[in-house]
Amino acid sequence: MAATTKLTRIGNSTGVAIPREVLDEAHMNRGEEVTISVVDGRIEIAKPGDGYNESMAIGRRFAKRYAKTMAALAK
Repeated sequence: MAATTKLTRIGNSTGVAIPREVLDEAHMNRGEEVTISVVDGRIEIAKPGDGYNESMAIGRRFAKRYAKTMAALAK
């Protein structure tokens, strides 16, 4: 699901309103703690300790390290 929203000022920070439908699809609730990271210029929001961020980081390191090998195997 994709949704368009605006960044808003919250004190000295910037916030974003996440539509209920997006939260439901992500199995997240208002007030829940999340981790925020930037990967390749994209902001990723995930539940802490769900393993997703760590797994994605490992996968990205692997893909970067073995890019030539994977390209050769894909032929």
